[in-house]
Amino acid sequence: MKIYNDCIPCLVRQSLDAARLAGDDEQMHQRVLKETLTSLTQIDLDQSPPMMAAHTQETIRRVTGDADPYNAIKKQYNGFALELYPELKKKVQASATALETALRLSIAGNIIDFGALSTLDNDKVLKTLDHALTQDVHGDLGALINAMGKARSILWLADNAGEIVCDRLVLELLDKSRVIFAVRGAPVINDATREDARVAGICDMVTVIDNGTAIPGTELKQCSKEFINAYENADLIISKGQGNYETLPHDDHRIYFLFKAKCPVVAREAGCVVGDIVVQNKENI
Repeated sequence: MKIYNDCIPCLVRQSLDAARLAGDDEQMHQRVLKETLTSLTQIDLDQSPPMMAAHTQETIRRVTGDADPYNAIKKQYNGFALELYPELKKKVQASATALETALRLSIAGNIIDFGALSTLDNDKVLKTLDHALTQDVHGDLGALINAMGKARSILWLADNAGEIVCDRLVLELLDKSRVIFAVRGAPVINDATREDARVAGICDMVTVIDNGTAIPGTELKQCSKEFINAYENADLIISKGQGNYETLPHDDHRIYFLFKAKCPVVAREAGCVVGDIVVQNKENI
């Protein structure tokens, strides 16, 4: 997915958000903004928004000296999701359609996204999780469940810290020997890394790898050989989040994109509306 004009102010907003997380120095914030704006005048609009976001986040790390401005937010939402986890698991266990319920909660967890959103609070997360149990799904959830039952190997592409605790609800219902769970190779925005997977308890459940990049998406040409090997050999790829949707091919029948639509540009591309929970595959585009 290429960069649209509406992506540019969002990238500027992301850079200011991150700068403010890194410190209170207004002059530092201005320097980050100036360097971000300069880089945006030179961008190739045919590249993906996450690729440009990676460049702006690298600028923030260089200017502020903070390698992970979102570290406190990631810890906060990992902790909050783990507090919710026992009650969410009860909802899954009580459901006559446990896997569907778990998938709905997993997709709803994608609301924990500080790339797409400037502000988020616990109440909004709770309301999103609750609403996801009854709202219509944009896409074919039944086809995904069928594909999960048939797949011999599943590559799960994680998105955000906190959200991955909701992913656990699905992983617990699968044959864990068939699953590889992939996170980012280094901190970028509030995307999940190996440390987040460890905190969320996923490293104790399934094989966890990283994709070798600090890009808030999956740019295949930038990924590690280990990741590409897992990608090429997977029967089914579960792609969580808007960043992965913006970077991966949409014509691969193995890929199911699961996300909460939070951005008008992505919603337009997916043929849905902001607020939808989306399950998209080549067959239902």
